[in-house]
Amino acid sequence: MEQKPFETPILFIVFNRPDVTARVFEEIRKIRPAQLFVTADGPREGRAAEAELCKKTRDIATNVDWPCEVRTLFQEKNLGVKYGPAAGIDWFFNNVEEGIVLEDDDLPDPTFFTYCQELLEKYRTDERVMHISGVNVLQSNPSLIPKDSYYFLSIPSVWGWASWRRAWKHYDVEVSDWPEVRDKRILFDSLEGAVAFQFGRKFQMYYERKINAYDGPWMFACLANHGLTIYPSRNLISYIGYGVDSTNSAQYDPMWANRPTQAMLFPMQHPSEVVLNRKADVYNLKISYGKNQDALEKFKWWVKSTFPDAYLFAKRTVYKTLWRKHYTENIYTDERALIK
Repeated sequence: MEQKPFETPILFIVFNRPDVTARVFEEIRKIRPAQLFVTADGPREGRAAEAELCKKTRDIATNVDWPCEVRTLFQEKNLGVKYGPAAGIDWFFNNVEEGIVLEDDDLPDPTFFTYCQELLEKYRTDERVMHISGVNVLQSNPSLIPKDSYYFLSIPSVWGWASWRRAWKHYDVEVSDWPEVRDKRILFDSLEGAVAFQFGRKFQMYYERKINAYDGPWMFACLANHGLTIYPSRNLISYIGYGVDSTNSAQYDPMWANRPTQAMLFPMQHPSEVVLNRKADVYNLKISYGKNQDALEKFKWWVKSTFPDAYLFAKRTVYKTLWRKHYTENIYTDERALIK
């Protein structure tokens, strides 16, 4: 009997790594999607061998041997790790209402696809949910893993994920709305003070174009719109991207690299409420993003927010006397807006 095609569209983001691309593509081939979108950035200037690697990678990612509509967006010039993926995902959601996104180093368990497909349908019109992740970020702390098949956190992970056009429409790679979100203190609606402050400083850097990545603006979009992210209680994605040829992850991290996957059990057990799992969220913010909510950080935040003028005066004085090369007159303008 011929296998029924998988109906949910898939976007495959690739670049210049044929080895990991082949491994992920093999898992895509097994489920035989009816629609496959492939996007790839162009080779970087000054790297003679990269054009051939990019071509070989693209050939692997489009080597379809089953009935499938294949659509491609291949950049001739290199847009970089920020604008390249952003352009590809924009293109994808301009063409589909919902779908699954895999980069070349996100190795999925076979049940990842069905998990995404079922949850895309279940939460299709629920504006509270903006993102479906494939990574279980509670692997290192099993005591926090709920009995349900999945749980809700505040920050999305892009190591194998799914979403809807209605959610992605909030994405802006330049985070143009940051000043309004900052001044209205919207981050503080979802995050405790110290963590909201830490993320705020990061989003300020994105706004000033000092960070070159596409995923931070998606975190911003989810937080600014009070969106929830679904995470599975079983790990469905193994991140195989660490290595010297990785654009973002050259340094091996045993916390996340090559973690084993587990098959999702069906039928899934759904949570009784669509609410943030606060204990799990605190844990994830600490281990995944280094955003601490311990007593010291809370005390430091209390000082900043309770005595903002004194804090900023003291900090400005220290910088002007001890670290003058880092001092500018307006360096604390945005920090003042965050803490007051």
